[in-house]
Amino acid sequence: VVHNPQSNMNNAVGAARIIDMINKGIRVGLGSDIGAGESESIFRAIADAVQVSKLYWRMKDESKKPLRFEEAFWLATRGGGEFFGHVGGFDPGCELDALVLDDGDLFLPDGLDMIQRLQRDVYLGADRGRITAKFVAGRQIL
Repeated sequence: VVHNPQSNMNNAVGAARIIDMINKGIRVGLGSDIGAGESESIFRAIADAVQVSKLYWRMKDESKKPLRFEEAFWLATRGGGEFFGHVGGFDPGCELDALVLDDGDLFLPDGLDMIQRLQRDVYLGADRGRITAKFVAGRQIL
C-alpha cells in the first residue's frame, strides 16, 4: 500500500488507518501524489501523515493511537524502499539513497537529539533549501 495523505484529504475519502495495516503485516510506504495533492515533497507527506492520523485519533477513535513521526519517517524511507529491494536504510548491504541536510542556519535549542532535529527540519520544509547533497544508488547526484 502507498499512503498518500494529501490525496486522501483533497479527495475527502477519509483517513487511512496505517497503523492497523502495519499491525496486520501489510507492507506500507509513503508517497506524494501531485495528481490529487499539492506537493511532491516527501517531507510534506511525512508531516501530513502524522497530522491526519492525529485528527483521526482525536475526532474519530481515541483508542487508535496516532502515527508517530518516527513511524511516518520509516514509511517514507524503509517502508517504501522495501518494495524495490534492500533500500531505504543504512544497514550493511543496503543500497544508499540519502539526503544530507544542513540545519546550521536554524536556531538549535540545547538538548535536541538527532530525531528531534530531523523532525524539526521535516516540519519546517528542509527540502526547500537545506539539502546539501543527494545520493542515489550510492552515487552522489547533488
